[in-house]
Amino acid sequence: MDVSAAAIRKLVDRPATAAPVTSVYLDTDGARFPKAGDYEARLDGLLRDARKTAEELPDDARSAVHADTEAISRWVRTVFDRGDVRGLGLFASGGEVFEHVTVAMPIRTLVKVNARPYVVPLEALLGRHHHIALVLVERDRARIFRYQLGRAWDHQGVASDVHGQHKQGGWSAKRYEKNIEHEVAHHYKDTLDVLRHLHAEQRLDAVVLAGPQTEVAEFAKRLPANLGQLVHGAPLSMPLHVGPDDVRERLSMVEQALVSSRRSQLLARLAAAQGQSEKAAKGLRHVLEAVNGKRVEVLFVVEGAGQPGYRSATGMLSLHEDEAAAYGGPVEPVADLIDEVIEEAVRSGAHIELFRDEVRLDGHPVAALLRF
Repeated sequence: MDVSAAAIRKLVDRPATAAPVTSVYLDTDGARFPKAGDYEARLDGLLRDARKTAEELPDDARSAVHADTEAISRWVRTVFDRGDVRGLGLFASGGEVFEHVTVAMPIRTLVKVNARPYVVPLEALLGRHHHIALVLVERDRARIFRYQLGRAWDHQGVASDVHGQHKQGGWSAKRYEKNIEHEVAHHYKDTLDVLRHLHAEQRLDAVVLAGPQTEVAEFAKRLPANLGQLVHGAPLSMPLHVGPDDVRERLSMVEQALVSSRRSQLLARLAAAQGQSEKAAKGLRHVLEAVNGKRVEVLFVVEGAGQPGYRSATGMLSLHEDEAAAYGGPVEPVADLIDEVIEEAVRSGAHIELFRDEVRLDGHPVAALLRF
């Protein structure tokens, strides 16, 4: 499956059955795990955790989870072809792997056994990365590349029948020259139509232009406002025959700049809201209150942070059992409140920002900008 909002919604909307869903996310980055046996050992540890979690389930559900772990282990060892895959997600139920996802970037290794597929890591990936188009345009040819989640690929090429100069040099007549201008303009329109359809199919976060300076400038003039405002930086100098690897390298730098800019703006908002409880929350206790009230607009999370807690019968999350009971019993323990906070924030439409350490959050594992 693709990592898209529509695909994730489809996964979440999968009808629940009596059998739980075992969700596994595995970091398969070749730089960290050169041999298949390296990440397979990590997988075996995850599957042991899943079976341990299943010990508290009814007999039928426990047997189903055991069958899931066998199916997942078999799939990774016999079906999975790593290639450029650095992150793998697998979803199994009733002893069958019914969906999988691969991305060209590392992913947090974890396992969950729930009634439905655990999609928080997918939502976090989707919110963290960008859909970028590179438009490489010349007077009679164009190529549009797409970049997302660490991969770049050739989306579509456009070739137009544009006449060249007269054999004797110069343009043969004004009418001939006008005809050439019309053909070039039509070529730009065809290229723009491809870009429009791509943006309509899946919203672009940025557009990068490349090619000869004159042609790029003429094409840029024709961009409508909604696409023109997405143009990032100055046009790149790239040949029309450029390959996906070179495109990926250039657009990954564009993405890093976009991520850095967005995070700087969001962190500036968080800093400006310091001490204003109606606008921001820092620390797990305050963020829990905001999540329970469905007030989170942007959730900041330190990757790998974890904290056990409790959930009330009404779905409210708390650090302590008595606090959860105040919302309504019975109360159930939660292995990791941070994961639950992310999931609840995603369900309420919040944007997720992940950080590698607590420095930018003043030592807190979580923080949030609030809607109201």
